Amino acid sequence: MTGVELVKHLEKNGFVCERVRGSHYRMCKDSIKLIVPYHNKELGKGLVNDILKRAGLK
Repeated sequence: MTGVELVKHLEKNGFVCERVRGSHYRMCKDSIKLIVPYHNKELGKGLVNDILKRAGLK
C-alpha cells in the first residue's frame, strides 16, 4: 500500500488532514492523531500495520 492509498483509506474512515509538513500528512479523528508519509511508493508492511492499528482499523 502506498502512502497515497493509505491517506485515501483513512479519509474514507472519517479521518481528516489536519496539516501537511513536507511529504507527511497529520491525520486526525476525535483524539487520534496519526502521521502518515505521503509517498507514491510502497510503504513497509510493518509501518502500514502500525498506522492501521493506531487508527483502530485493524
